[in-house]
Amino acid sequence: MLHYIEVSTLQTATFSFGDTIASWITSPIIVTILLSIAFAGLAVELFTPGFGAGGILGVAAAGVFLYGHIAGGFLSGTDILLLTAAIILLVLELFVPGGMMGLLGMIGLLWVLFRIAADKTDMMISISIAFIVTVVAVVYVIRIVGFEKGMFKPMILQDTLRPDSIPSLDSLIGKRGTTTTPLRPTGVAEIEDKKLDVITDGRYIASGEEIVVIRTEGTKIIVSSLANEEENK
Repeated sequence: MLHYIEVSTLQTATFSFGDTIASWITSPIIVTILLSIAFAGLAVELFTPGFGAGGILGVAAAGVFLYGHIAGGFLSGTDILLLTAAIILLVLELFVPGGMMGLLGMIGLLWVLFRIAADKTDMMISISIAFIVTVVAVVYVIRIVGFEKGMFKPMILQDTLRPDSIPSLDSLIGKRGTTTTPLRPTGVAEIEDKKLDVITDGRYIASGEEIVVIRTEGTKIIVSSLANEEENK
């Protein structure tokens, strides 16, 4: 028996310009390029002074990536909330040391990327390539500008103490002072009305906390939190 299809019931699928752009942006190759630019650009920004080309390119690539996935219907309201929380955790990691917030932020970011991926294998390949590109870019930038000019500048001992600049460091042992910068573990503390570069034995000490010099090693002044020292007595 022959079956006939009424022509009037057939419908032709049409794609808008937005659908075409979204399909192009969410293709595996473009996703890889956008993630590589976003990750590398934002990572490089951490090691360079001010907000420059790396940050602009990173933000722009991330914006295009999100636009494509929102327009393509891959990103739900839950994904946007998770992504926002991950970004907040990553930003907080810059101000609250410890690594836990950064770790949770990265886990949240990767979770969202795999949730919105059309193909998880393609997304894994894209993230892996983006990670390699980021590492190469960061290593290159560090070789050019070092650690001293980016957001890590406050964490690094800037000035080298000269032995003749302080008559006797041993005389500082037992002296108390106050940190004027966070010690991560290096930083600056004011001791006897002098701002000195100091270092802890590995522990983080916030700015404004009372410290005590526990020993000296060459030109290094090792300090500890006064509260910790009093608790250990």
